[in-house]
Amino acid sequence: MVTIKIGALADSGDLYPFIPMMEGWVKEDGINLEFQVIPTVQDVNMSVLTKVVDVSVPSAAMYPYIQDDYFILGNAVATAIDGITGMPVLSTGEMRLDDLKKSTLIVHGPNTSAFTLYRLLVGKYGKLVIIPRVLDEIKALGKSGDVLVAVHEIKMMYAMRKLGIKPYVITSMWDMWSKISGGAPMPMGTVVVSKELGKETALKFKELYERSKKFAEKNLDKVIPRDVEIMSEAQGVNMDKEIVEKTIWADIQEYNVPQEKVMEGLNKFYSLTHERGLLPLVKSIDVI
Repeated sequence: MVTIKIGALADSGDLYPFIPMMEGWVKEDGINLEFQVIPTVQDVNMSVLTKVVDVSVPSAAMYPYIQDDYFILGNAVATAIDGITGMPVLSTGEMRLDDLKKSTLIVHGPNTSAFTLYRLLVGKYGKLVIIPRVLDEIKALGKSGDVLVAVHEIKMMYAMRKLGIKPYVITSMWDMWSKISGGAPMPMGTVVVSKELGKETALKFKELYERSKKFAEKNLDKVIPRDVEIMSEAQGVNMDKEIVEKTIWADIQEYNVPQEKVMEGLNKFYSLTHERGLLPLVKSIDVI
C-alpha cells in the first residue's frame, strides 16, 4: 500500500476534482490518500517547495523551482484560453495603464503566476502589498492598495458586488499575454506529483485524479455542497453556494484544455519569463 500526502487548496475551482477522492467516492487499489486542506496559494507553493506534500496545486510560476522534484499532470493544468478567467487588474476608480507603474499593487503571493505575469507584462509598480487570502484582498482594495490582480475573477466580482464595491477594469493579464505570446494559452496553476513516489505510482495517481475529476463534473449536486463546507471551514467565512458553483463552472473549462495546448502555453510562459530574468531556466517540462 502506497500512501500519498495531498495538499488540497481551499479554492473551489482547484478543490472540486479532489472531493470525490476525499469522500471515498473514487478509489484506487493499493493507494492510500492522506489529505490536508491548505488555505492559500502561497501556502501551497511553500508546501511543494519544502516537499511536505506529494501532490498539490502550485502556481505555474513555481515549477522552475520544483522541476527536479515533481511531475506536472498534463491533464490538470489550469489554463486560460480566452478572457473569461483572464486575471483582470482592478481598481475602485478609473485608472490608466500607465498609472499601474506607480500604484500600490495587491497580490496574494510573491511566487504566484499572477504576480509573475504582472512583472512580465506590466513590469513596474510603486509598492507591493501581499495579502494571501482572496477575500481579504478584496477588502484591502482602495484601502491598503490601489490595484489588484484578480486571479479568481468570478469570485472577486461577486464578492465586490456584495460589498457594494464597483470595480474598474484597467486591463487584464490575458489581453496583454495574448499580444506577446502569439495567442498561446496562458498557464495559471498546475497539479504536481512527487517524483519520489516513482513514475508508476505517479501515473496511477494521474488516472485516479482523472476519474475523480470526471466524477465531480458529472455529480456537481453532490460535490458543490461539500465544496462549500470545506471552503467555509478553511477560509473562516460562510461561503455562498452560488459563487462556489459559478467558480467551479468557470474552472471546469480551465482544467479541460487539451494537453497539446497546455504544453504550448507552458513552453511560451517559461521561455518568456526566463528571457526576462523573472524565473529560473526550465530544463525540460516533465509532464506525465
